[in-house]
Amino acid sequence: MKNIFEIMKEFGLEVEEDKKKDFEKAVLENYKTSADYDVQAEKLKTAEGKVTTLTESLDKFKDVNVDDLNATIETLKTDLANKDKELKDKIADRDFNDLLKESITSAHGKNAKAITALLDVDTLKASKNQKEDITAALKGLSEAEDSKMLFGTADPEVVGYGNPIGSVTKTSNQTGATDVMRSIMGLPPVGK
Repeated sequence: MKNIFEIMKEFGLEVEEDKKKDFEKAVLENYKTSADYDVQAEKLKTAEGKVTTLTESLDKFKDVNVDDLNATIETLKTDLANKDKELKDKIADRDFNDLLKESITSAHGKNAKAITALLDVDTLKASKNQKEDITAALKGLSEAEDSKMLFGTADPEVVGYGNPIGSVTKTSNQTGATDVMRSIMGLPPVGK
């Protein structure tokens, strides 16, 4: 690439040495080289391509009604909030029911359904101290005359059988009962 002063000399123009710096400064401020032009032209071409792509992308949405879209978004937000509340309510109900069953069991309740029917479940659910309030309500029921029969130790589990003579034996020890009967009848024990 030739110096600007050499190009000017070829056309018969010369700039005095003391004015060359000022001339060169003025030329650089007002004119760009062809390389600079090519870089700027490429940037412009890239920007035009992006504008075309964006315009095509926006054209897909030209028939979309923004008000309808906003209404749909609001509806979906409301539905999501309702589902979230419903899920939280179900979890709270499950936790409350587990706490209630656990409390009835620890209070030696015999029939959980009957005891639950006597409780003010809605008030207990709304309570801030559910565990304490459930315990207090169960204590009140266990002390009340009309409901205390629902509490207490469980009925004993049957582990044997009775015979007409009146003895009770365990089913796991059948040979003992047989030996007792044989001794009553005057017979020797089994296996001896």
